[in-house]
Amino acid sequence: MKQYPLLLTLAITLAVATGFTAKTVQQTDKKTIHIKNTTNFTVDQIFISPDNEDHWGDDILDDDELLAPGESIDVEVDCGKWDVKLIAEDKSECKVEDITLCKADQWNIVADCHK
Repeated sequence: MKQYPLLLTLAITLAVATGFTAKTVQQTDKKTIHIKNTTNFTVDQIFISPDNEDHWGDDILDDDELLAPGESIDVEVDCGKWDVKLIAEDKSECKVEDITLCKADQWNIVADCHK
């Protein structure tokens, strides 16, 4: 396996103007988020955890599922504040904290590769 010295980052972007307001988010318990890997490497695992927890939940990718470059998945999530951890094919990881999940329709996984 080729090793990449990289730093993963998660860019949460609004893919489409959704019209969500604070009132709408409070009434909506779940939302489907489109996650797209815009990097040139495979993401092996994606974990989310409530922002007030000290441990990570299950990998949201199936055991045999990888998110290859250009691929995307749709994931149903509970609204609220969450922490996200990504693990790449070279086992490097990135943690992003305090993400309000229902503010975006799409997450783009991007990378800042250091030589």
